[in-house]
Amino acid sequence: TSSSILRRTSEASSWPSCSLPLPFTPWSLAYESPLRRTLPGRGGVRMLAAPRKKLPERRVTVLCNKCGQRLYRYAKGNGAGSQLVKVYLERIVEDYTDGQLSCPSCGTEFARPATIHGRPANKIISGKVKMK
Repeated sequence: TSSSILRRTSEASSWPSCSLPLPFTPWSLAYESPLRRTLPGRGGVRMLAAPRKKLPERRVTVLCNKCGQRLYRYAKGNGAGSQLVKVYLERIVEDYTDGQLSCPSCGTEFARPATIHGRPANKIISGKVKMK
């Protein structure tokens, strides 16, 4: 075992001096990019799409389901007929809650803070809001 340790240390010293991590692999560069994320426990790299620069054209009003108070004016990306599951903070056009995740009039908590695809968002609690 002592000979294998000597062999390993002598091999390690034979690496050329450079600024790249040793041993260098093409995957070691993946940790630098904000659009690449590592898969936990799998050792692989998954590419994430960059968010679009232009907001979607469709605007919806998000209301409290209990009292009807306006919460957000939101630029919704996929059809207005589908349920609202998450609200990306960058797509909120008007915020009537002053950044709080509870209704200003009745105090009902309607969302939880989250990070989805590397972007800050609010996860909507099912049944707490409605869209108009």
